[in-house]
Amino acid sequence: MRAVDHNVHDVASAFADNRGALAGNWRITVSKTKSICPVCHKKIDAELTEVNGKILLTKTCKEHGTFAAAHWESPCVFKFAEEYDYFKYFGDASFPKNPDGCPYTCFCDKHASSTVIGVIDVTKRCDLRCPVCFATFSGHEVDYEPSKEKIVNMLEFLSDRNPKPPAILFSGGEPLEREDMPEIIAAAHKLRFMTILATNGVKLARSEELVKKLKEKGLNIVYLQFDSFHDEIYEKLRGKKLLQTKMKAIENCRKYDIEVILVTTLVRGVNDAEVGAIIRFAAQNSYIIRGIIFQPIAFTGRAVDNPLREEWRDTSFAEEVETQTNGEIKTTDLFPLSIMTSPIIVMSKFMKKPWPLFSCSPQCGLVNWMYVSKKGKIIPINHFVNFERFFRVLQKTAKSVKTKGRFSILSALFLASMQSLNWLLVTKEIGIFTLTKTILKMHISPSYQSLANLRRRIFLLGCMAFMDPYTFDINRVRRCVVHYVTPDLKIVPFCAYNNVHRIPTEEEYCAQHDATQ
Repeated sequence: MRAVDHNVHDVASAFADNRGALAGNWRITVSKTKSICPVCHKKIDAELTEVNGKILLTKTCKEHGTFAAAHWESPCVFKFAEEYDYFKYFGDASFPKNPDGCPYTCFCDKHASSTVIGVIDVTKRCDLRCPVCFATFSGHEVDYEPSKEKIVNMLEFLSDRNPKPPAILFSGGEPLEREDMPEIIAAAHKLRFMTILATNGVKLARSEELVKKLKEKGLNIVYLQFDSFHDEIYEKLRGKKLLQTKMKAIENCRKYDIEVILVTTLVRGVNDAEVGAIIRFAAQNSYIIRGIIFQPIAFTGRAVDNPLREEWRDTSFAEEVETQTNGEIKTTDLFPLSIMTSPIIVMSKFMKKPWPLFSCSPQCGLVNWMYVSKKGKIIPINHFVNFERFFRVLQKTAKSVKTKGRFSILSALFLASMQSLNWLLVTKEIGIFTLTKTILKMHISPSYQSLANLRRRIFLLGCMAFMDPYTFDINRVRRCVVHYVTPDLKIVPFCAYNNVHRIPTEEEYCAQHDATQ
């Protein structure tokens, strides 16, 4: 395992004395879990604790001492997200907490969630050298690049899973360093995956012809690294000025109608003051920008040894959103990703093949969809309904979905939709006929396309909190829904891969590949 300098990364001084023991603070234990030691990576006991108005993950390794790291949200947002935990509502006790093999044995029979997004790293090559890259560790430069045939094999493996993941994310490195990336996209498209390409945008900005080719081969979404509207921020986080490159990449995607999701690495004191500006930019360009995903910095890869770890980490995303949008979007307008579980259970009654559930931990991220009015106002979609009433109906319907017929479910949902709507706001911003027609389409044939023209006025606002060796929580890992697939056809939860499995997986593949050459 890769060693970390304990003298630099011991417990944050704001929360600990010089021996690493929390002292002089009031604290409440929120929950118990297992984690890993940031130094030796052994599994150890851990607690989520509320300390002086902050949520911390604290743990002690017998050999390397005590560690504490700030959680990514405040106690009030943490508790609000917990209220929408699918597992708590449905009383799922079939999976034991802290299974023995986790996080070392993947994909074990103790994992509680299926794959929603499959991730394939297609190369380690990159045309940037970002100081905050979570996928490349300093001193671990390997020539990891599975062949196109191997990647197709990995895609077929994912396609055969039940339930089949709906989406594939191609990552790296920079995937477009591969000249055969369009053909790889075509292979995934042929297998009926939604195709997503994670990219820094450099090559998309440089070549319209490449963008056109990717569109023709079936690329659905560009997952575009987008951190700021200021070049000095890009120089700090990415090593060079990139603002005009990002804008050109978005323009080229607009020209060929490839939808864009902006992906912002959020660093306290660096770019966290731009949350509101990035949201407004997405709203102004919702025709092509389908969403924004903010990712609070995770200290893996090149960032693992950063001495500003706790200073940069301590973000309260939901509260920043409310402040920087002047209350247009409130903290209570952002819900855990797992809120999608009940709708998917209900929608499965109308689908030919089952979808995987969004049964991740409520601590993995926050999300909502934003409607952009004709005057440019941002309205969270829960403002159009009495959300608590409608959500209760969804939960009740999901719990009884196996015993009810389609017509019964459809009638209950349509009635609940009509009874829960904020008719005044709907009439003013959307129109009764347009929304009623859309609701009927969504209930009869649930899909993104059922939103019709409304989808060009809707964008996703989300925050995904990746874990690093300091914040690693096994109870979150075992519910992960974003999974890497490896060349030897293993399924590994996202944060387990980046913290435990990435280096040995890449080294093993490279050794086997070299041996066959």
